[in-house]
Amino acid sequence: MKLGGTVHQNCAARGVEMEGGRLSGVVTEAGTIKTRTAVLAGGAWASSFCNQLGVQFPVATIRQSMVRLAPVEQQLPAALTSPHVAITRRPDGHYVLAISGRGRADPTAQMLRFAPQFLPMFAKRWRNVFPGGLEGMRWGHETRAKWKLDAPTPMERARILDPKPDPAGVRETHRRAVDLLPALREARIANTWAGYIDSTPDGVPGIGELPQVRGLILAAGFSGHGFGIGPGAGHLIADLVSGAKPIFDPAPFDPARFKESMWGKVADF
Repeated sequence: MKLGGTVHQNCAARGVEMEGGRLSGVVTEAGTIKTRTAVLAGGAWASSFCNQLGVQFPVATIRQSMVRLAPVEQQLPAALTSPHVAITRRPDGHYVLAISGRGRADPTAQMLRFAPQFLPMFAKRWRNVFPGGLEGMRWGHETRAKWKLDAPTPMERARILDPKPDPAGVRETHRRAVDLLPALREARIANTWAGYIDSTPDGVPGIGELPQVRGLILAAGFSGHGFGIGPGAGHLIADLVSGAKPIFDPAPFDPARFKESMWGKVADF
């Protein structure tokens, strides 16, 4: 901000403007921001946004539920992870519980569109990924419909994705945590919540410039790894934006690897 940067909250980006085959501006609900370079880090919204630009970016959002337990008197590990459950103690003493990779795949038009690419992944994870309900359609983040740049978009109608937690997932998460740390049996459940994880067919994010919209750099599909790889990914994205030498080879993250959906060819993973 000292260098002139500004932050605009609650201001949806509706689309882009092009000049000479390159990005020339980002259209927002508050007006157009002129720029020749932009980063699309839309998370669960990224695929539907790409669809507006004629880019088919395969993403399946997995609805994952979380549990927060009240503090307990016994001193327990600050962080503990296992193949069955992960437990983290927060600064206020509460414990957050989750099962890595477990969630619901809510059926939507986007999910059906990319289903052939995700079937191998779902088949491998059948013990953790289950059919969902109408939450995905209710929130609208996986719409295949086109929207106008001069009218409110689905993103403005649902600024914060706040889906309902999966009761079965909550019970199973709590059961596994108590089995691992019996002292948690005395802790009451303070609250539960859910969120959407933007997942790609190979579990690796798409990071790189979109050939159809030169100047627009995609950074989405982190597949639940965003917290862990965020610093390195952020450095890479900054290098791509500024034209600096990338901190590491960006080729494995190139969105063009999803050839089947983006270019009408068979993907070579």
